[in-house]
Amino acid sequence: MVSARSITRSFSGYGLSVITGGIISVAVIPVVIIVAGAHTWATIAVAQGVAGFGVVLVGAGWGVTGPTEVASMDAPERGQSYIGSLVSRSWLLIGVGAVCTVITLVLLPQQPLIAVVTLIAALLPGLSGGWFFVGESSPLRFLFIETIPRQVGSVVGALLLFWTGDALWFVGFQLVGGVAATAIASSSILRRYPGWSLDLSLVRAITRMRSHLPAVSMSAVSTLYVNLPIVVVQIFLPSFTAVYALAERIMRLALYATRPYVQVSQGYVPRKDPAEQLHRARRITMLTIYLGIVGGVLYAVLAPWAGLVLSGGELSISYPIAITMGFALGAMLISQVTGFAVLTTYRLTSALAWSTVAGAIIGVFCLIPAALGFGLIGVTSALALSEIVVLVYQLIVVKQRIFRVAS
Repeated sequence: MVSARSITRSFSGYGLSVITGGIISVAVIPVVIIVAGAHTWATIAVAQGVAGFGVVLVGAGWGVTGPTEVASMDAPERGQSYIGSLVSRSWLLIGVGAVCTVITLVLLPQQPLIAVVTLIAALLPGLSGGWFFVGESSPLRFLFIETIPRQVGSVVGALLLFWTGDALWFVGFQLVGGVAATAIASSSILRRYPGWSLDLSLVRAITRMRSHLPAVSMSAVSTLYVNLPIVVVQIFLPSFTAVYALAERIMRLALYATRPYVQVSQGYVPRKDPAEQLHRARRITMLTIYLGIVGGVLYAVLAPWAGLVLSGGELSISYPIAITMGFALGAMLISQVTGFAVLTTYRLTSALAWSTVAGAIIGVFCLIPAALGFGLIGVTSALALSEIVVLVYQLIVVKQRIFRVAS
């Protein structure tokens, strides 16, 4: 059983990573919008949206299954496992990066350099060693080696943007921070776990990725309907891209802030005693439903005000947009726990995957007609509907296959 001290230490370490990342992410928003302008803000957001598809493929599922694999490995195996994953992901970065670059240039021809540098910076987390630190229960390494270098890059870039008015400095130093984090993390891991050998073979790199295909598939489907809206807005409603990007960024920051809660939930539910595990699953599910409702309502009420503050009055999020995004956020807050803490504990990962597929089908097929027929409110409503479908599917499975079976 995990000790209370260990839980507190992990929560504090990962919590500090979330706090520092959240504060800096919020702080740079007004700098980019006010100094660089709404058009450049939209360019950066769309490029990051395209990267949202690619980074899942670059990560190749190691962020999902890697921590468990590392935790179960003997120390002599860990170095070779990490260098193998790094080589595989580096090959993917080259291929996926080339495809994403073409897509980005087609979508954003007016600011090609800023768009491409933003894209590469946003793809680099696919090479992150953060999952390894989670697997070896090193929250402080996660903070100081993985989180801080990236955030320092953002801070330095934001200061240079404020000084020069050129957003290329901002995205350029985000790229530098990402390279530094990957280099420092790799050095730390490979130094502490020696005995590895470097194999650059593309064939063997592909072979290593086969076991991660289920995790990649589920994550790719999920990221498809999460990142597709901003691309749809850029193509069909370009005058609303900056507003949607701001509304979406506020929503993502809210999700980011609850990450420690999700991580603690994943450790809280599993127990050897079936009765105790069921009790904890019910408790965390009800608590999370209340959290989701409160989070959705707060977003709907406060997002218009927060948008004005963060954009210096440049951009306005209307209440209809805030309300529909609030529904999406509320559903996400709940489903991330029912999915990753409850369904996975009861080995119902297939239900988790099917809920994601159901949401993706709704999102992919409804977004474009909704955008053409109803404008931005159609896009945000389609996003909310897709997230609600995911949640409802999961809650039905939880009730019928966990709670009802046990009662």
